[in-house]
Amino acid sequence: MFPYFSLFGKEFIVYDICFALALMTIPVMFFSLRKTFGFTKPRTLFYTVFTLGFGLLSAWITAVIKNAALVWASNGEFEPTEWLRNYGIPMFLPIFFLLYCLFCRDQFRTLMDYLAPGVYSVMSFVKLGCMLNGCCYGEPDEHGIMNVKLGYRTFPVQLYDMVTSICIVIICIILIYTLRKKHKGFIYPIGGMLFALTKGFWENYRVHTNVWERNFLDTGWTFWQFWMTILFVGCFVWLILAIVWEKKGIPDFDVMPNLKLPDCSFERFQAKYKSWKTKRNNYTHHNKKKK
Repeated sequence: MFPYFSLFGKEFIVYDICFALALMTIPVMFFSLRKTFGFTKPRTLFYTVFTLGFGLLSAWITAVIKNAALVWASNGEFEPTEWLRNYGIPMFLPIFFLLYCLFCRDQFRTLMDYLAPGVYSVMSFVKLGCMLNGCCYGEPDEHGIMNVKLGYRTFPVQLYDMVTSICIVIICIILIYTLRKKHKGFIYPIGGMLFALTKGFWENYRVHTNVWERNFLDTGWTFWQFWMTILFVGCFVWLILAIVWEKKGIPDFDVMPNLKLPDCSFERFQAKYKSWKTKRNNYTHHNKKKK
């Protein structure tokens, strides 16, 4: 629709601005929910930086996998042009957090509930960027939205995709204040399953730039429908495991007694810092007495 806009004599790409806004929703969500989860400001800031850094890494990993898969499916004819694909963030980011929680003895189930609204809000703002940029468009539709790049109206699949992502964010927030009171660790996989279903559905209405992505391996499915199937199955198994762990009373990583990994927890570093600070104060006080 409006891929560029001018300000102060300079042109800005609307998609890049929407992507930046998408990243900004993460600290907004995290700091808004901080008190609900009982996190301090330094801890919240750490989670924000971790999410932004490994979220971008997840998007890059997704692009690498997608490019490699399409090059293989096309026998080398496909030429990669994109090196960040946000659809992999819901899939890979929990893996990085799992590794962090294992080694740093942090509460994985609580963190995933905390993470869910921010992750899916990124998906909604990115689709807004797609709509304004005129990419990821739908089939020609005289009642649709005008695509400046193509010169004709298209079905507003990006808009519907964005709305469903916003609905998932709202559902996750509602679940934080309702379901989480009795059950921890259920919200992220529920959000992931909903995202996989809605994204897989809207793929049926999106035009793809190449035949290999549109009809991946001659199956009639798009590449991203395969991707969303993997995400849905993974989140479904995750939810079942979370239910079983809760019923069996298996503790989370922050209180798991038999976790045979080095303790790199916040609490340990805080204790060491306090010990060092006490020794420093005692040393300073002792020297002052001597003088």
